[in-house]
Amino acid sequence: MSLLITRPDYEPATKYLCAWSQTLMDEAKTRKHDVFDLLGKNANKKELTSRIQKLDPKLVVLNGHGDDDRIGGQDDEILIKMGENDDLLHSRITYAVSCRCGRELGQKVAQTKGTAFIGYDDDFVFSSDRKYMSRPLEDKRAKPFMQASNQVAISLLKGHTAQASSERSKQMFEAHYQSLLSSDNGPDALQDARFLWWNMKHQVCLGDTEAKV
Repeated sequence: MSLLITRPDYEPATKYLCAWSQTLMDEAKTRKHDVFDLLGKNANKKELTSRIQKLDPKLVVLNGHGDDDRIGGQDDEILIKMGENDDLLHSRITYAVSCRCGRELGQKVAQTKGTAFIGYDDDFVFSSDRKYMSRPLEDKRAKPFMQASNQVAISLLKGHTAQASSERSKQMFEAHYQSLLSSDNGPDALQDARFLWWNMKHQVCLGDTEAKV
């Protein structure tokens, strides 16, 4: 099995997703899966298209800014756009950590037999501490968001279905939410808890929910 992942890293949000995605690649390598990492400037449309067509990865993880009908890469270059090249995601499982792409793009992609799309039908949000902008993996405030989001791909790599992987992620979002509310976690805890709950409620699993990698 092969994993293809995009990791743009040109501003704070993408730098965080980029850094925390290392966990997914480590998990894939531990399980002897091939990993194709489109990092930084390689997270572009030409490279993505070429790699998917040549390598036919079963699992695609897309990190980047997005909208209802698109997912971006490095410097906001559009990588996948509905009605233009969304067929690149057909017959595979996609997890998109990208705002609102589950509204329209994911719905269309998921109409194809044997295809699953996990993403968000509204904004994906997370909290962070400015002190750790240059070292995101040390940011304890961001950790609950990244762990819960990563759980989708980690569960897929462990052989769970798309639906089960999404549910495990949602359960982790909720567990972190409950933890923040049940103890003294500082003045930002309530806001962070709301953001965790938001992501949990807006994560969607579309198409072939029983698909596995």
